[in-house]
Amino acid sequence: MSRDGNRDLIIATRHGFHGKKGLAGAVTGSEKDKDRDPRVKFVSFPMEECDDMTKYGQDVDLSGYQDELDALWKEFGSRLNCLITEPYLGGGGSYHPPVAYMKILEAFCNEHDILLIFDEVQANFGRTGCMYAFEKYEITPDFVCMGKGLGNGVPVSATVGRGDIMRNMGYGATSDTWSANPLACASVLATLDEFENSDVMENTSKLSKIFFEGLKKLKETKVISKVRGEGMVFGIECADVGNLKSTDVANKIVETCYLGLPGEDGIHLLGPLAGNVLRVSPPMTMTEQEARVSLELFYKFINSLNN
Repeated sequence: MSRDGNRDLIIATRHGFHGKKGLAGAVTGSEKDKDRDPRVKFVSFPMEECDDMTKYGQDVDLSGYQDELDALWKEFGSRLNCLITEPYLGGGGSYHPPVAYMKILEAFCNEHDILLIFDEVQANFGRTGCMYAFEKYEITPDFVCMGKGLGNGVPVSATVGRGDIMRNMGYGATSDTWSANPLACASVLATLDEFENSDVMENTSKLSKIFFEGLKKLKETKVISKVRGEGMVFGIECADVGNLKSTDVANKIVETCYLGLPGEDGIHLLGPLAGNVLRVSPPMTMTEQEARVSLELFYKFINSLNN
């Protein structure tokens, strides 16, 4: 790609989360938001096709997503500069798309000389079952944004991209106040050492099977209606229970898990995503025994809402 000031438009996938300010905020969410930046054009992200693990592996018709991209090219042509997406919708409700969808995005970008940006801030460093999510989705993005797991809890972020593009940036263009922070850099190196010298990824593979089975069992309670995920990141969608709406059920589960039942330990959960979806993102270094005990406790907490 050559430098071209006329390529002023960005494509973003709907319901993603990339940040709260500036263009990061502009490519978050959807075009329905008030005062949306006119430089950002949105395309759909698969949700219905992957809203429950029972649908995984099924053949689905993804032609509509190709049609959306083609329509954008027809309308705006070479004004389209880049396309940014998450590997899976994290804050959008934990939707994990078919591999074929990501291949459609990659092929479209390659065909029209559009840069593909993969926001792996949540997904990098093994969370999807591969070291990097783009490996899981069998594509090669032009840029990958990383964070969170990159520093194993220490605030850190990084962007990896094509050398021919990065070299076009002027001196200082990729720096900020906290660039090359020694503590952050040390945390990244320590994290890399741990992945290289331990069985984190092998353990993740074993734990993933245990969690899928344990989370699937939650649907027996009728409190959880759908389960989706990959590797060691999952979303469980709550159902209406009695007079409680699913959003209220989600908040009640978080409260119950935090407080625990009499004589029981508690479980820390993040607040609900997308209203009625709870994210389950356990440590990839926990033991198989710890996984089974926590899932049994989780089942007990959730089933208590039926009483």
